[in-house]
Amino acid sequence: MSNDVVRDRFLAIMQSKLYTQFNAEETAKLHGELSVFLQYNEVSIKETDYLSLCEMLFYLCVYLSKDVDAQIIYNSLRDRLGENSAKLQVMNATLLQINENDTIASKYLEKLIRDSYEYDSDSRSYLIVAKKLLSLKIGKLSNENEILKELISLVEKFPLDAELWCYMGEIYWKMGQLSRSIYCFEEVLVIMPFNYVIFSRIAELYYYKARRLDKGKQKMEESLNKGLKNALRSGELSESYLKGWSLVATISKLLGDKKDVLNVATKRLVEISKISNEKDKITAEYILDQLSLKK
Repeated sequence: MSNDVVRDRFLAIMQSKLYTQFNAEETAKLHGELSVFLQYNEVSIKETDYLSLCEMLFYLCVYLSKDVDAQIIYNSLRDRLGENSAKLQVMNATLLQINENDTIASKYLEKLIRDSYEYDSDSRSYLIVAKKLLSLKIGKLSNENEILKELISLVEKFPLDAELWCYMGEIYWKMGQLSRSIYCFEEVLVIMPFNYVIFSRIAELYYYKARRLDKGKQKMEESLNKGLKNALRSGELSESYLKGWSLVATISKLLGDKKDVLNVATKRLVEISKISNEKDKITAEYILDQLSLKK
């Protein structure tokens, strides 16, 4: 595999923050691969790409409790970029969490916002620091309404930040407010119109919304059809995305009059059960079995 392909794979993981969802084994594997790649390719890749991958490596070290390695990466980047980078300031706050506590990290970020970012024209840096501060506050907030208040305040300042809308959508989901949750994720699609993961999340929410309604009711069918439309779009954007095709199969079978769609979904799930990673293979087999789609 060429260095360009490997680099692009790492950058895709970094930009999507997919590494934050990895289990311990996947995290350790990515850490090892990325460490070796950066060791031998620092000179051959663009500086912006190198710095982005170093940032990901820092957080992988944090997740794996490699605190000394994380500190070394931070020191190296600080010496290279100075201390005025918002991303480095967030990394420093993370180290303060590890070495001191959340309160000290929060006070550090609050001072940065008050002294440097509150009236600064650099809104992107403000947002990076503010989101980190919010993540620290959330652990101390007693209920979802308090979290929503903080989120809404940030969204009003930064309405084009997809991550904030996603988080708000998940909070509404936990509160059982499905319509508001769907609205938040639809706002994400305005910002990121080809995000197949978000299409599948919206499909899932419409499915749950339909399950709350009485069978045979028109609103239930409307909700299922909206869910199916979003699930199909997810599958269209990523033919190997298990969750999207699982929802297509589940919803089309529930509707009962979507035989052609169900056949396509079944075919995709069979393909995934044969060629995907082990976890997806097992899950696809399970779904086919549960929906009685095995032939």
